Amino acid sequence: MGVLDLGFPLWLVISVLVVFALLLYYLLRGRVSEVLRVPLAIVLAPVCTVAAVAVAVVLSALLSPFYDPPTDPAGRQPPATTMPLETTGPTTSPTASPTTSPTASPTASPTASPSASATASP
Repeated sequence: MGVLDLGFPLWLVISVLVVFALLLYYLLRGRVSEVLRVPLAIVLAPVCTVAAVAVAVVLSALLSPFYDPPTDPAGRQPPATTMPLETTGPTTSPTASPTTSPTASPTASPTASPSASATASP
């Protein structure tokens, strides 16, 4: 006899079947006699599990096209616009003189730069 491999651990399959059986037992409480309630719950638990899996597979197949990335047509080209690159610090030219001092100048920069704060907010 071969091994039945469902792709899930056996404890997970059994626990799902037990949960469906308990839900069916609860739902059949006022509708069916006590003698028929236990066998019906045992028989209908795998049936309801398979039905729930089938509904989940169908819904997944119907909704999966919405999660695919859109495809671009081959004839469409993106617009050729170039954006100037912003620099984050002072730029140096390759012909800079070696006599410049390493001290920072006190003049203000025309661009704003973010500054990090050392204090944490509570």
